[in-house]
Amino acid sequence: MTHAGFFNPIMLILLPISWGFLRVEPDAQAKRLHSDKRRIRECLSLLPPTSQAEKVLHSYWKQLESRIMSGKTSYSSARLALRAAASLLLKADSAGQRLPAQDDVDHYLEAAPGQAATLTGFTNFLNRQHDTSLKSVANESRSIKQRKEKLARSIMKMAKCPEKDEAWQWEWIVLGLEYFHDRRISRKAIQQQKIETKGDGIWVTIKDKQYWLPAT
Repeated sequence: MTHAGFFNPIMLILLPISWGFLRVEPDAQAKRLHSDKRRIRECLSLLPPTSQAEKVLHSYWKQLESRIMSGKTSYSSARLALRAAASLLLKADSAGQRLPAQDDVDHYLEAAPGQAATLTGFTNFLNRQHDTSLKSVANESRSIKQRKEKLARSIMKMAKCPEKDEAWQWEWIVLGLEYFHDRRISRKAIQQQKIETKGDGIWVTIKDKQYWLPAT
């Protein structure tokens, strides 16, 4: 027990330790929010100052900000939507003097088909505010065609490869199944399947179904 006029030396030891428990680590959510706000500011500065595109982007941000304030969306979702809008505006016209046409939307989604849903809010905004009739729908058939062309280039490049080691063989089978049979399978999964080489071809058995591939 301590008495008035006396100090307890143990308290001098415990006090700094006790204060240590009061330290609060930066909140992860607050850090994400700060990051989102910073990236939104950066996004708003991507377009040429005073250009038509910049005015449209800032107007779209006001709509997004209003949705944030009403609890209809988050800063993170708004940031992604704003970034997609800025990217489309820049691809349509880097000088910012022309708003996107349907061809611009189509070309943008050809390169990034996964952005269709994120871009919908902006195309709807343009349709309402600027009397356009844009649709942010990825052209599936065109995407499939582009994938086929990419696979064909990869297969041709592999066929010319002078060194065909084990890694090459697995890659050849994975690409070949997708290109010739529209069967997508991972390299890890294909290694669990039955594979036989017969003559000038490779036979791959997946779930009792056989697929033939050229052996190059």
